[in-house]
Amino acid sequence: MVIFAVAMLTLLFFVGLAIDAGSLYVTYNHLKRAVDAAAVAAANQYKRGETHLDKFESAATEVLELNNIDMAVVDLEVHICDENGDYEIDHGLPEDLNRRCHEAAFLRKLVWVKATQRAPLYFLGLLGFGPVNLSTETISEAAAVDIVLVLDVSESMSSQTGGYIPNDYDPDTGCNPNTRTAGASPPAGACLPMWYLKNAANALINTIYEGYDRIAIITYDSRAELKQDFTSLKTVARNSLWNNVNVHDDPPYARMWAPWGPDRDPGDYAFNPVNPEDRDGDGRDADNDIDLYRVDCPWTTNPAVLADRWWSVDEGAPDPFGWGGVPCDHDAYLDAYDWNSDDIFTMDDHNASLAYLAKFPVLTDLNDHTIRPSLSPLSTCIGCGLRMANELLTKYGRRDAIWVVVLFTDGVANLSDTPPNASTGPGDTPYTGGNVPAVMKSGFCNGHFADRDANSWWQKLCIDRHFTPRYCVDTSSSTCPPGSTHVVASLRSYTYSVTDYARDMVDAIGLTSSANPQEPLGTDVAMYAVGFGAVNLGEPLLRYIAAVGDDGDRRTDLCDGVSSLQSCGNYFYTNDASQLQAIFEDIASRIYTRINQ
Repeated sequence: MVIFAVAMLTLLFFVGLAIDAGSLYVTYNHLKRAVDAAAVAAANQYKRGETHLDKFESAATEVLELNNIDMAVVDLEVHICDENGDYEIDHGLPEDLNRRCHEAAFLRKLVWVKATQRAPLYFLGLLGFGPVNLSTETISEAAAVDIVLVLDVSESMSSQTGGYIPNDYDPDTGCNPNTRTAGASPPAGACLPMWYLKNAANALINTIYEGYDRIAIITYDSRAELKQDFTSLKTVARNSLWNNVNVHDDPPYARMWAPWGPDRDPGDYAFNPVNPEDRDGDGRDADNDIDLYRVDCPWTTNPAVLADRWWSVDEGAPDPFGWGGVPCDHDAYLDAYDWNSDDIFTMDDHNASLAYLAKFPVLTDLNDHTIRPSLSPLSTCIGCGLRMANELLTKYGRRDAIWVVVLFTDGVANLSDTPPNASTGPGDTPYTGGNVPAVMKSGFCNGHFADRDANSWWQKLCIDRHFTPRYCVDTSSSTCPPGSTHVVASLRSYTYSVTDYARDMVDAIGLTSSANPQEPLGTDVAMYAVGFGAVNLGEPLLRYIAAVGDDGDRRTDLCDGVSSLQSCGNYFYTNDASQLQAIFEDIASRIYTRINQ
């Protein structure tokens, strides 16, 4: 009987412990959700112009009560960065709040909410055990928002359009004119998926608070362009989106002289994809055939060379690369494309290239540099768009606002910015912005013609197919990202890639924490990446943007362990263009009041 009595009491104790533990778990989760909601509601008081701490406490208390929290058994603490109204960060704040208040150069609109609830023990209470204190805290932020949309407008953004021809389509005479109206469904002849992207961006624009939030629009193809400077007027932003954002008409890669590369096997392209008029990679249309082939192309003595731009072995050409001849480019003509597809070069082809360049304006960037259009058949310079977004925020972003970058792409980075070029002829490589070393005339597209080593030719159309290892071209290796390999930028440095460049632009925008204390840091910017369609090769970069954009730390990646082509953290993926609007609306819901902890 004694043993049974002791065993029964022990059993009752553990049953009570299990039940009370479950009760505490449910109570804590309820309290956590309520505190998160209370922090969001308190932060929204900033939008109403409130500055007194009691207003934030009242808002938090109201939401806790709406969540059925008994305030008679709850101790509530609420703090903000500036509680005495002197526009300075206060002393004696909770540690987490104090750290976040000091992370930015401006006075952040943060609210720290902590609730401690005395939770009763039901079964164990019968044995004399008292209530348990459950405590949870969170930080929310509300402020004016400066949003930068960075949109991919490469020609593939019309790939689902009727009549689309890969690498040989003109959206300006095809679908662009029909892609300027919002609605429930795309109008006939609209560029698809571009219309869906515009409709999604339009939905995000509709969520801004006029007079309080601002939005800017940057597009990128072979160069980045500012289509709309910061505006708080929805009408202005929408008009710019629908009228100024168009699918870029890429030069017709399919009409390049076939022996140069489009039909070559195994893909050792006999031209510079950054600028097919510049074969030797020095940034100029005028090339030295002797340096390239040890002989000049016989323009005047061999009419066949003048016609199809290929000097074959049968016609007396050298064969230094085992190609059966060499490609020939005339210094005085724009002759990389056979525009009329007649397999013969004429001045009509030269004039067609000039007319193509004339379609696009010569721009002045944010630093007053001249930016000219390009003849590159490539058009996904993600690093260009990110670099311009950083320049825009740094130069014109409000210091008391939350900075947000939303990048969209349907492909993989295949270009970087290019350096200034002293020569500005129509066939010379144009400057696109940024601080690319002057020696890298084609930016960071891997390849060069001056070497006779086959590995130096452009074999991958500038795509970095291996996200790791990462390379660094900083002046000193001491400032490189942890785990990266330091290399020297030079014409024969083929390691640092267009993807490495884009990652560096991501860090310049939003990296706020690094294991290397000497690595330069960016600013606290929330970044979101949206991938559409066949982004398999480009997805690691998009997830990197999301990892840094979530909390400023590349080491905390919410996409770790998540299978490819799946949304996670600040990365969103879809293969259905009609889902883009839901994605952009989801991003908008995260932007305006975000839970930081």
